[in-house]
Amino acid sequence: MRKLMLTLTLNMFAFTGASLALVGSTTAETSYVFAHIKRTLVDAYSFGGCMAQLTENPKSKLSSCKGGWLTFDCDESLGDIDAVKAYRMFDQAQLALATGKKVRVDFRDDIKADGYCFAYRIDVLR
Repeated sequence: MRKLMLTLTLNMFAFTGASLALVGSTTAETSYVFAHIKRTLVDAYSFGGCMAQLTENPKSKLSSCKGGWLTFDCDESLGDIDAVKAYRMFDQAQLALATGKKVRVDFRDDIKADGYCFAYRIDVLR
């Protein structure tokens, strides 16, 4: 009986470890850039609705990202954030553009709009 319990316990740990390995292989790569905002755009049909172009290319950090721009998903087409939060981040990008302030933008490559990676955080720096 003890041998059976030990075998069942070991099998459970092996299954759990294999499951975690599979989950780990599908996780997003994340990175960040310090940059100035070069341009912003709002689009009714593409790019997740709103984007910012940066002086530092996100592709230099995560090669799977399309170059130059990041999306905030203002139209909720990517399903990861609601429009209010997305527009607040986009507002921060516009503020940085208008004032010439530098930003730190965190982004991930598992969520994309037309190949452009998703920015999930933006800090306007002093």
